[in-house]
Amino acid sequence: ARTAAARGLEGQLMAALRPMGLANVRFAVALSAAEPGEEGADAVQFLFSANPGQPPAPLAEVASGGEMSRFLLALKTCLAAADPHVTLLFDEIDAGVSGRVSGAMAQLLRRLAEQRQVFCITHQPLVAAAAQHHFRVSKSVEAGLTHTRVSHLRDTQERQSELAELAGGDSGEAHSYAASLLGIEGTNDPDKVNRAA
Repeated sequence: ARTAAARGLEGQLMAALRPMGLANVRFAVALSAAEPGEEGADAVQFLFSANPGQPPAPLAEVASGGEMSRFLLALKTCLAAADPHVTLLFDEIDAGVSGRVSGAMAQLLRRLAEQRQVFCITHQPLVAAAAQHHFRVSKSVEAGLTHTRVSHLRDTQERQSELAELAGGDSGEAHSYAASLLGIEGTNDPDKVNRAA
C-alpha cells in the first residue's frame, strides 16, 4: 500500500511542479527496509532532479531555495486533497522565485483556495493579487516595545496602493502595474479606483 501511494504521489507532484518552471523535473519516492517503529518498517526518502542529465538525488541536498519553495507548495497541494477541511497557511512559500514562476504559483494557490481556506504571507505582487481578501501586516516600535498590526484592506484603492508598494513604491508605474494585476484600468487616480471598486 505504501509503495502504491508513493507511485501516485510521484505522478501528482510532477504534474504540479512542471507548470512552475520545472518542465524537466523528476521526482521519486525511495522506500527501503528499516527497523520497525511507530511509522512502520520502511525508510522513506524523496529523490529530486530539476535539470536534464542530473540523476535524482536526495531533495534536501540538491534543491535550490526556489525549487524547494515550489516543491513544498506542490506537496502541500497534493496532500491537502486527502483532507478537504484543512486550513493551509503558507509563509513566503514563494521565496526565491519571481516572474513567470510567481504567476504559476499564484494560479496554483488560487485553485487551492477554491477548495479550502488558504492564508498566504507574501512579498510578491503577482501572488498577493490572486487573493480574494487582502491584509497588511505592519510592525511599529512604541515605548521600546514592538507591536504587530493586521489591517484588512477593504477597498480597491487600498489594495492597489499595497500592491504598488510591493512592486517597488509609490510611482505611477507601480500603481499602473498594481491596477493591471487587480484587473482595473491602469491608474493612480483615487476617484477612478473607487469607481472600479
